[in-house]
Amino acid sequence: MKEYSLSEQFALISLDGMDAIHDTVAKKVALSGIAMAEVLQKMISNGSMKNSASFGEQLAGEISRVRKMSKKERHKLEKEMAAALKAEEALTEIPNLLGCDMTYYTANVTIREYRSELREYQRIVESIRAEILEPGEVSLETVCLLYLCRETGCMHDIFSVEEQEQIQSRMIEMMASTPLYKVLLETEFHSGIRNAYLGFLRAKTNLFKNPYLEGVNLLFPFLDRKQAIFIDMVIAGTTVEERRKKTIEFLRSNGHVCEEVPMGSERFIKVDNKYYRIFPSTRSCKVPIQGIELLPVYR
Repeated sequence: MKEYSLSEQFALISLDGMDAIHDTVAKKVALSGIAMAEVLQKMISNGSMKNSASFGEQLAGEISRVRKMSKKERHKLEKEMAAALKAEEALTEIPNLLGCDMTYYTANVTIREYRSELREYQRIVESIRAEILEPGEVSLETVCLLYLCRETGCMHDIFSVEEQEQIQSRMIEMMASTPLYKVLLETEFHSGIRNAYLGFLRAKTNLFKNPYLEGVNLLFPFLDRKQAIFIDMVIAGTTVEERRKKTIEFLRSNGHVCEEVPMGSERFIKVDNKYYRIFPSTRSCKVPIQGIELLPVYR
């Protein structure tokens, strides 16, 4: 089993579900995170983190450089990282889930996205979760990954709202006991516009505590890697099980890995590395069109 570097691990988390073609705001944030991961990886290797005072000064300089990355530099970083992970068969390009929406599907619009290899993605995520949510020492690598996830809006992909509150308490404890962690966790590297974007995602995560509230995601699908989509199908006279089966068959035929996953009293559909719930709906066109809404699940 391959051991991935800090930057590769973070890339597998942050690029999963990301638009593989267009330079979106979400991808700019993810690539800034990957650039910071490479910085932290280098600092760990050369021993720059041993002195918290000098580490803080050096980190500030690197953050300034990352914030000033040009579009050309981001594109180069993306291509190099994607090529390396594709060579390891840890990252692939697949049709974007939004392409399964009736509007895009009937217009033959093709959108591509990255998908991290499911087992590797799960292994990395579960390793982070185990270290931070269970008692015991947390490694420097895991602290760095948590920091990067926090700064790029990936926390809600890995942890529930309740778990994030628990993690916040643990981070405060680590900052109090370890000067190095205090310097790192008190530092921010995202710019103002990306800060606003991350704030929107955090607000949206809280909005989605109501599992059937769909408006924000449908109005602003470009702000997140999860998309709410409408799939047209006959609803009248069908059962929930039949609709789930047809939905999974349709998504699989369009290049996605799908399965039903029981969670408490509900059954979600796991599409690639993200969770969704479905319910019957109707789109109003010239005539009403029956179908199902596939809505993202926010932990």
